[in-house]
Parts: sequence; structure tokens; C-alpha cells
Amino acid sequence: MSMLVKKAKASAEAGFTLIELMIVIAIIGILAAIAIPQYEQYIETSKATTITQDFHQLVTQGTAAVAAGAAGQETTIAMPTNYTGVEGCAVFTAGTASATSATPSSVATISVLPNQSVAFKVDYSSCPGSLPTKITNALTAQGISASSNAITANIDQNGAVSYN
Repeated sequence: MSMLVKKAKASAEAGFTLIELMIVIAIIGILAAIAIPQYEQYIETSKATTITQDFHQLVTQGTAAVAAGAAGQETTIAMPTNYTGVEGCAVFTAGTASATSATPSSVATISVLPNQSVAFKVDYSSCPGSLPTKITNALTAQGISASSNAITANIDQNGAVSYN
């Protein structure tokens, strides 16, 4: 065989066939069809966990603030960083005995005076898809009975916490 024929034959064998490329594309498509829904569920669960943890942290801070108030100290509680719309749908509000319902856009912190009760509410009714259900399930897993798309934690002057 001549050198020219050997070169032509070697260069013809160097690429992929159309069938090989189609098989690879089909495999990538199948993997994407499996992975994308799982990823979306992961994101939704992550959002529900973030909202639940922020609410639990507020309740913990409120309990500590009421305890400090019983000792005669004034305490300031910071609302979650994106308190006007956590994850784009959950809205946190806070109130005390002197300001029973603060609007979420008006306060980034709340002051708890001595002998004062405090309340925190998270409303997640505007969350899309199954996110409200996942938030309710996450709250229930933490021992907080949540039956609607909003929950309020009331912390009285003695530090007792009740949910409604």
C-alpha cells in the first residue's frame, strides 16, 4: 500500500461516527431528565429549611430577650437578613406588647423592654408549588404544630412559648 492510502485510511478512522454521537447525546438527555427534577426538589427543600431555621432562631432569640427583660435589661433582636421576603415568598413580622404588629418593611430589629412579651409570625402562604407543604413539614419535624400557611410564636413575660 502506498503511503498516501495509509494516511487517508488513518484519518478516516480518527473521528466519531454519527451513531456514536447520537448515543452519547441520548445518554446525556436521560441523565438530565433524571437530575433536573431531583435538583428542583433539593432547592425547594433547602428553601423550606432556611425559612424554618430562621423562624426557630427568632423564637430562640425572643425567649432569651424575654429572659433578659425579666432581669431588667433591654434587648434588641435582629430579624432575618432578608426579612421582607425570605426566599421570595415568606414574610416575617414581629411585635411586642407596645407594638403588637410591626410591618415587615418598617423594622429590621425589634427592641424588647423589661417585662414585655414578644411575638413572631412567618406567613408563607404566597410561596409557590409544594413549598408551603414542605415548610409545614419542616416545622412539624421541629415539634411546632403548623396547620396553615402562617404560624405565630407568642412568648409571654415568663418565657413560655405558644404557637398558633
